[in-house]
Amino acid sequence: MIIATAGHVDHGKTSLVRHLTGVETDTLAEERKRGLSINLGYAYLPRPQGIPLGFIDVPGHQRFINTMISGISGIDMGLLVVAADDGPMPQTIEHLDVLDILGVEQLTAVISKTDRASDARISEVTLQTRDLLAARRWQDATFFQVCNQDGNGVDVLQHYLIQHAEQLRQQRNGGGFRLSIDRCFTARGSGLVVTGTASAGTVRKGDKLLLLPAALEVRVRGLRAHNQDADTAEAGQRVALNLSGKLDKSAIERGDWLVDPACALSSSRLDVAFSLLPGAPFPLKHLSPAKLYIGASRVAARLAIIDGAEARLHPGNHCLAQLILEKPVSAILGERFLLRDQAENVILGGGKVLDPQGLKYGKSRPDRLIWLHAMQLPTANASLASLIAQQQLVDLDHFWAIRNQPGIPGGADLPCDARSFESEGRHWAVAQALWAQAAEQCRQLVDSWHQTHPASPGIRMSKLKPALAEALPSPLAMAVLVSLLQTGELHFRDGHISRKGFQPIKSGEAQAHWQELRQHLERCHCHIPLYSELIEATRIPETALRQVVKAATASGELHRLNDNRYALPHQLLHFSQRVMQAADEGEALSVVALKSRFGSGRKLTIELLEYFDSIHFTRRQGDRRIVANRDVAFERFGA
Repeated sequence: MIIATAGHVDHGKTSLVRHLTGVETDTLAEERKRGLSINLGYAYLPRPQGIPLGFIDVPGHQRFINTMISGISGIDMGLLVVAADDGPMPQTIEHLDVLDILGVEQLTAVISKTDRASDARISEVTLQTRDLLAARRWQDATFFQVCNQDGNGVDVLQHYLIQHAEQLRQQRNGGGFRLSIDRCFTARGSGLVVTGTASAGTVRKGDKLLLLPAALEVRVRGLRAHNQDADTAEAGQRVALNLSGKLDKSAIERGDWLVDPACALSSSRLDVAFSLLPGAPFPLKHLSPAKLYIGASRVAARLAIIDGAEARLHPGNHCLAQLILEKPVSAILGERFLLRDQAENVILGGGKVLDPQGLKYGKSRPDRLIWLHAMQLPTANASLASLIAQQQLVDLDHFWAIRNQPGIPGGADLPCDARSFESEGRHWAVAQALWAQAAEQCRQLVDSWHQTHPASPGIRMSKLKPALAEALPSPLAMAVLVSLLQTGELHFRDGHISRKGFQPIKSGEAQAHWQELRQHLERCHCHIPLYSELIEATRIPETALRQVVKAATASGELHRLNDNRYALPHQLLHFSQRVMQAADEGEALSVVALKSRFGSGRKLTIELLEYFDSIHFTRRQGDRRIVANRDVAFERFGA
């Protein structure tokens, strides 16, 4: 468990941590000289069993609020310290706002310096502090009283924290490892070391991580968790990582992230749920400048209002918004953040990330708002069920990636009324009703084409795709089209898509030409004439003959062996049966043998066998063939 102090300057936070742990967190000479915390301080309380409790001592002076904010990211409990003589002060309230905005659920209150105040004053300060907490999220906070001089009351507080740690330990080890870097230094004999509070996952010696936003790969040479050498570290621990890789200290900034390479999200646009504090000094208009605090990062940003406010967001109200950042940050769904004004004089408010990869365009479209509202639901199952119920096409890869998952979890269940599919290299989910609707739209587009172009063999893919794209999202359109082709409802031949059993209606002249051509081919029996011979024999004008051949080939009434020869299905069935008969009788399927079986010339025999190879009915092995797939002949030639 990680506990961070909070409270006004000189209210005894550092002294309290020293009494609890025996560790002096003011390590700078200036801090000890002035009695004022400037940097974050770290201390650990050993436990008889289990991992030590970690304490982060934050500075209380207003000038160091940036440091305070960066130190409490990912903590489990706030330890509010209020001096009995002073009572709640400006930074008491400011620190409470920070803890509230960042979603710290557990808070323990300590009335310090009890030796400096009367019992009546202690009761008065306790009541004032309790009212401050009740106005936020901590109506049931536990209170303690301690004396900073002799440590009276510290043992009771210490016992409570140790006992509470057993109940509070959060299960955050699922998903990829994440750590926001708050310190970076070079250690003699070790090299580059970074520290931070692990917010998710687990890391081990030898693991490879990605430094974001620079996208540099590093390796973990060694690690310490809660100030102890360790082989592994997990979410909720203070961690120091000894890194190796093609980088040096200058490549790392405070607020950079170390993440599992399989869960590496980085973006300069964050879609968020944002609340403006009731005490904010002014309303926020669209694209107001601000400073974003997320993890240990501090980044210039603009707040683009998406939904929930008109021209301005007034104090005490909330909205959906997009934070447009000066530089990319790494974030995941649910990550808490805080905004201060551009000059960093006051805290404006904060909230949580809904999508760490916000859209540049279309951020307020109805389907996008449905997505963002669904992301506010408490569980992944609830979010997915909401999206499916509202007829949304869900990119499952993105849905789980923003939840810090390297892939779709094995136990992830779809709603019973949903269908999953793969399209365009990604995984998707959609309501069964929407899938059926999309399939019907696809059928209607093909039917409409047949009605408008009855002589055409079908609609070309180049025309069907854009027509589908106007009516359906591209991944769904392509998946439905493939499904209809696989089930045989639609037929694809020579670049045309048609309904099953559709035959183009020929004009009277075209019909007459086809009858003449077909009758001539039937009279040829086993002799399949060359195209030039067809022109001479039928005396059909060449342009008309080409149109007839093209239409008959598209409809399956004619088969193209090559550019110079076309055959009727029953002619090819005859030759394929001769091949299978020879194979059944153990005869070698050579050109010479089959030429005799076919009763044709060598050239036609070779062309027939090359065509049979091309449709995978036969397969060539040296100067002979084998029958590769008998079903092909029956399926193609109508047996």
